[in-house]
Amino acid sequence: MKFGIKLFLAYAGILGLGIYFFLNSMLLEVKPGLRQSLETALIDTSNLLAEVIAPSTINDPIQIQLLKPAIEKTLRRPINATIWSHKQAKTDLRVYVTNRQGVVIYDSSNRDVGADYSQWNDVYLTLQGRYGARSTQENPQDNFSSVMYIGAPIYAPSEKGEQQIAGVISVGKPNVSVEPFWQAARDNIRSKGMWLLIAAALAGALLATWLSLSIHRLVDYAQKVSKGEQSQTPKLSDPDLAQLADAMEQMRAALDGKQYIEEYTLSLTHEMKSPLTTLQGAAELIAVVDNKEMQQQLAQNIETQTERLKALVDKVLSLARLENRAALESPEQVDLTQLIQHECEQISLSLKQQRQINIYLELDENVKIAGDPLLLAQAIRGLLDNAIDFSPDNSQIEIHLNALDSGIELIISDQGSGIPEYALAQIWNRFYSLPRPNTGQKSTGLGLSFVRQIAQLHHATIALKNRDKTGVEAKFHFPK
Repeated sequence: MKFGIKLFLAYAGILGLGIYFFLNSMLLEVKPGLRQSLETALIDTSNLLAEVIAPSTINDPIQIQLLKPAIEKTLRRPINATIWSHKQAKTDLRVYVTNRQGVVIYDSSNRDVGADYSQWNDVYLTLQGRYGARSTQENPQDNFSSVMYIGAPIYAPSEKGEQQIAGVISVGKPNVSVEPFWQAARDNIRSKGMWLLIAAALAGALLATWLSLSIHRLVDYAQKVSKGEQSQTPKLSDPDLAQLADAMEQMRAALDGKQYIEEYTLSLTHEMKSPLTTLQGAAELIAVVDNKEMQQQLAQNIETQTERLKALVDKVLSLARLENRAALESPEQVDLTQLIQHECEQISLSLKQQRQINIYLELDENVKIAGDPLLLAQAIRGLLDNAIDFSPDNSQIEIHLNALDSGIELIISDQGSGIPEYALAQIWNRFYSLPRPNTGQKSTGLGLSFVRQIAQLHHATIALKNRDKTGVEAKFHFPK
């Protein structure tokens, strides 16, 4: 399983559990909160009504006549109220009054007048001067028939002027009356929680994708470096990942530097052995040989091998500078059509006069890319020089430049003998060179490495292959 998916699943699991427990805790608190609000309202109502029907003295009867008509009218009174999308059409209250002995003397439901309520908590505790409340399931078969009753003491002054409890008024309201609000709150919390979970999941997916892409860029960079390809250090917005990318770049530079020195030292030493041996032999012989013609030949050998060593050193230095560049410093728009025409003009006249080699051009007009004109010119000249060196006299070199949907394609082909089968796998290696057909001499073996480095700096690909009949085809491909 990929890292991004693991991260997302872990994030979603932790977040989902957190949201679930948080919403569950909220839901557990909502219902008791609504009942507490109902209880508070019933306390206020019962105490208000207790003052309305309080007798003048402790020996006077409780003034039920002040309460009864108002309660009856209130219960019949139509109500058109919408509370949180819940419509209330009537008052749903039960009010009863008991005397000092706890006997019901008034019941708004005309149900229990004369009954002894002295043992019910709302009456029993209130008569003792304490807070009295109870919830009773009116119908044992119906779990939603629970009613909350709140008792309030009815005070009356005694003969000595002290306030005494003359009775109890209890106001009740079904607990189910808060159920619509509980359900609305529950649905609202669940809906918001679901949207919160979806939003958090999207944020988690974006975070996991971002991290996964950043890590993928680091992996891609590491793979390119391991293959020896030139690649820029990925620019990452996360400081820790950016620090990791910088550390990888420093490690790559250190390893490349060590490997670079080792490879070049070995290869350069091997390539310099042959001309140095020739120089040593010529220097030893030129002093003892009396033949003037032989001395001139030895001197010529010394000059030739010296030039070969100088060209080798110059090429090595140029290639080393090129390989140490991770990217083009200041690319500009280069007209490849004009560049190819200019390079061909520089060599075409001498080619026709000396070897009768013709250059055939088939170029699309105004083909432009972003790049370094000097490096591109060197790459084209390097491929042309190779084609010329391996072309027979009275032959033709073809150059095609096409702007395609996938990018720009440059093909340079000759009519030479082609690349031997044994050399195909080594042709890109530094210092590897084949003898030229006309002279039998080898080059420094760095030209194609130089061309490939220029191609990589321009994000292009370069490939060599033998043509079907005769010759070699070099193909540059610059992606859009």
